[in-house]
Order: sequence, then structure tokens, then C-alpha cells
Amino acid sequence: MNAPHKPARSVVAAALRRRVFPHAGGAAWLQKERGVALVVVLWVIVVLSLLIGGFAFTMHVETQVTSFSRKELKADALARSGIEVARLQLLEHAKTPAEAGFHALNQKWASNDDFYRGQPLGDGIFNITVTDEQSRLPVNRLSEAQLRRLAHLLDLDMAEADVVADSILDWIDEGDLHRLNGAETDYYNELPIPYHAKNAPLDRIEELLLIKGITPELYNARPASLKRAARPGLKDILTTLGGDARINVNTAPAIVLQAMLNMDAPHVAALIESRNGSDGILGTKDDQPFRTVEEFLANFGPADPEERKLWQNLITVKSTHFRITATGEVGGVKRTLVVVLVQTGNDFNVLSWTFQRGAGGPS
Repeated sequence: MNAPHKPARSVVAAALRRRVFPHAGGAAWLQKERGVALVVVLWVIVVLSLLIGGFAFTMHVETQVTSFSRKELKADALARSGIEVARLQLLEHAKTPAEAGFHALNQKWASNDDFYRGQPLGDGIFNITVTDEQSRLPVNRLSEAQLRRLAHLLDLDMAEADVVADSILDWIDEGDLHRLNGAETDYYNELPIPYHAKNAPLDRIEELLLIKGITPELYNARPASLKRAARPGLKDILTTLGGDARINVNTAPAIVLQAMLNMDAPHVAALIESRNGSDGILGTKDDQPFRTVEEFLANFGPADPEERKLWQNLITVKSTHFRITATGEVGGVKRTLVVVLVQTGNDFNVLSWTFQRGAGGPS
């Protein structure tokens, strides 16, 4: 009696198998589905890995930036500390009766390695250089003759010297009429990037690069080569000090003395030899600085009374303006501040303040 129902059950079972496993070969289909799932899981893992890697890289960069900023902040604090150390040395000098009446480069305010070189503080070190700002030529009060002498001393020919001298004077004066070889706003307006002549004294020495005839080569120092000797750049021998700024004959280099006072080369050489002492090096213990202007004039001044009187208005032995370059360094990150201090009464106040930044190398 049961035999006739077996085919029916077989048909039903087959139908169910087709319903549950619609593809031919159920086991093969199941293996294929498992492979697809594995590929999807692997892609998800790859995407998550990329997201985690990107997050980790971002965190690493942010950590490095934060670390650099922290080091830079500390380096800045060290540089500011260096400024105060130099300022203290200048104040100490002003309180030393034997030397307070003159400034020379063999005094402690200028050369004090015990305080100025590689001084450790906190997590880093600072280095200081103090120079006499009045060892430079005051560009805003130079005459046409002085500017031309300076240009010749910097190896410019006559035509180039005329352009530089006239253009600087045109830039500083208040008028719009240019000198024979100079330039005013009409010239500067024809440049690819036009601008106006300032017609006022220079506030920053970098303004020189805006003036006709002053090239980067002239502005910057030239190193020595086989064909030419080294020479300073305008940025190294000019200052924007105004008023009655005078050059200090104890600290000024030969080129400044020649340009300012029209001293000939043998006269300047004799002065330098006398001032620098037996070792011939300025800023050492055997220096022989001038303690008064009268002492300088008695030994190296002009014989003509009128010219001597003129010199008295151009020179000094006691400076009131000083340039301090202080560099703080923490973990290879450097911060350099350049400050010009002016003596007012019994204190030194900031006249100008600029900064440079750099990492892992000289600032």
C-alpha cells in the first residue's frame, strides 16, 4: 500500500531542494557565497586599516607640529632672556666709572663669552652678539659727497656711484624733482610693480632695495673669491638712526671712517693700527681706544680749524645705540631676535625689534 507514495515523496523532496537551493549543486553555491563574504570582510579590513593609518599619521603630524611649536616658544623665551642679559651688561658698563665715558669693543658689553656664548638655560641654550649701532653710517643724514665716497669704496664705477647717491637722496628728500642721476615717483611708477618714492627718511634698512641702482649684490656682502676681495654690503654698514647720530671712532670699521670723514687710506690705516693694538685685532685686551673726541682729533684730526669743527659734529667715542642679536635654541629649533636699544637716562629702551626663525640651522 505504501509503494505508490514513494514517488510522490521523492518529487516533494526534490521540489523542496530546488526551493531552498535554487542553483544546481547546493554545496558549490554555499562555498561561493562564503567566498564573497570573505572578500567583503577583507575589503572592510582594508578600508578600516586605511582609516586607522590616516588617523595615526594625522596624529603624528599634529604631535610633531605641537612639539615644534613648544620648542619654538621656548627658543623665543631664551632669545628674549639673551636680550635682557646683554641689556644688563650695558647697564653694568654705564655704572663703571673708569669706562663709562667711552665705548670700545674690548669692553665686556661687546665681548663677554662668559655670558654671551652657548649659555645653557632650561631645555636649551642662547647665544648673543652685541654691536655698536654707531659703528655704521647714518644713511638719513649722509651728504651727496659721503654717499659717493661710499659707493666708490664699494667698487662701483663713477656712473653707478652717481645713480646710487642721487637716488638715495631723492628717496629721502621731500620734493618730487629728481636729481640728474636719481629717481622719483615717475620712475618707480614705470616699473613692472609700480610704487611711489617715499620722500621721507628710511625707517628700515631693507627699504634700500626699493631704490634705483641698489641691487641685491650691492645690498648684501660679497665673499672673497680668487678674482675679488671680500666687501661688506650696504646692510652691514648703514643704519637708519636719525637725529644727530654720530659714528663711534672706537668701533667704526675703516670703510665707515673713510666715507664719513674723507680720510685717505694711509691715514685710516695708521688710525686702525693705533686703535687695534699690537695684535692688530679689534676687540682684544691690547686695544688702545680713544677716551675722548679731543684725544682722537689731537692724533688723527685735520689741521684746518673749520674742518676739525666739522668732524666734531660727526664723531663720538660714547655710543647710545646698540644692536643685540640673540638666538635661543631648543632641540634644533632656533629663534633669533634682533633688537636695537637706545640709552635714555639710566636705562636702555627698545628702539626697534625684529625676529627671524629657523630649525636645525643658523638663523
